[in-house]
Amino acid sequence: MNNTVVNMTDSNFNGAVTKLNTPFDVFKLDCRGMISNAEAFKLREALLTMTFKKKSCDLYSFSQSSDFIRSTRLKKPKEVEQFLILLKFIKKKIATYLDKNFNNTISASCSKYDRGDYLLCHDDRVDDRSVAFIYYLNYDWLPEWGGTLDVYSVDNTNSATEIVGNINPDFNSMIFFPVENYTYHQVAENVSTFARISINGWFHSDELSWKMSDQAVKFHSPIFTPHTVSAERCKKMTKKCIEGIFEEPLFREAIKETFKKDGFIMCEGFFKADMIDHLSNDVFSNAMKWKIRGPLNKRKYKYSDLNDLPPTILFVVNLLKTTRMFKFFQDCTGLEFLAVNIEVQRWHGGHYMVSGGNDGLDGYNILSVYLFFSQCFGKMSDANKDDLHYVFEVKNTLTPKFACKPQHNTIFMVNRDSNMDSYVKYCKIVDGHAWTVVIANYVIRKDFDCKLLLPRLNLEKD
Repeated sequence: MNNTVVNMTDSNFNGAVTKLNTPFDVFKLDCRGMISNAEAFKLREALLTMTFKKKSCDLYSFSQSSDFIRSTRLKKPKEVEQFLILLKFIKKKIATYLDKNFNNTISASCSKYDRGDYLLCHDDRVDDRSVAFIYYLNYDWLPEWGGTLDVYSVDNTNSATEIVGNINPDFNSMIFFPVENYTYHQVAENVSTFARISINGWFHSDELSWKMSDQAVKFHSPIFTPHTVSAERCKKMTKKCIEGIFEEPLFREAIKETFKKDGFIMCEGFFKADMIDHLSNDVFSNAMKWKIRGPLNKRKYKYSDLNDLPPTILFVVNLLKTTRMFKFFQDCTGLEFLAVNIEVQRWHGGHYMVSGGNDGLDGYNILSVYLFFSQCFGKMSDANKDDLHYVFEVKNTLTPKFACKPQHNTIFMVNRDSNMDSYVKYCKIVDGHAWTVVIANYVIRKDFDCKLLLPRLNLEKD
């Protein structure tokens, strides 16, 4: 590394720093006065000789090295050792520049984003993190390749609302910013065939400017009590759209046996072919008015207001509210239900729902019913776990109990009890997947006082 770094004055350092036009304080440090481009190239090559571990969960997918500083037994190339000396110098300069009091801890590791890798919207509020930094080693990186550091605006509850800045990972530069309650950012999906390389981490402090808090998840659609329709009319409705085998008592009993054993079941061929044609025609018509569901630090997908649905889709939604369908799901699961929450969703590249960011029904015992009824685009693989988009796990375990992928004309039922988290894995742009789903969450009648529960659920009665 450049030996003149130890003699760099505060004014020279400050002159290499640019404050970016972003909704929160983000700074860009031109590192060429401290490390030449030739040395940065050597550092990149040295990093690529190290061992990376693939990391994947509801929030991210990328490869990462061990922590350079905390992993005392980690064998590091000399170029990495030299960079860590420089990093300690940069830490002192940033402390002065931002008027921060850091402790002795530095977290630093190398992250490698291959094609399809990403890091979704988050704010870095963990442990005693005070300032985040990212040092980029990507020569001539083009913005259209993805991999940008995207920053978000927030509302009055500090929830992320929209992307308002895209920072390109320019070679031999460092981005740094203080960690706050509102510093939401993401690494956009790498859609190129090149690896995006960076050294990133945090400077830590015993004097934090942020506090741990979270936004309450609100119900984003009404909860309906059972809608009573005459038996004859309901029979005609179901006969019109649902395959007859689902009316057979023995078939429902078989479904229930599997459901009770596994806690979930997926059944193929739920809708009749004519109904599927009508539904798909409506989904792709101009009559569908899609909106984005946020906040973006919890979820991003398209939905349609129940009042704006075209006739065929509205027919399905209204059918799911009927006492007949309440009885159908009781027969198939052995459970009893109080009410139902319904949403029509459209998913494609760039969409996600992180754990704890679902429908506002966390803490309740729910039967979630997924009706996938529009053709899924992009080939989905049974062997590829990334194609199992809907994941269900016991809270605080990070161990999936089961998962499913969207499949054309299927119904998926899952017993989502109060101790279960669920999420939808990020839908990668490079995979080309897309699907439409009607989700009905039936509130299970179980060990609570119904009179206390129902007033809390924004109930509507048809």
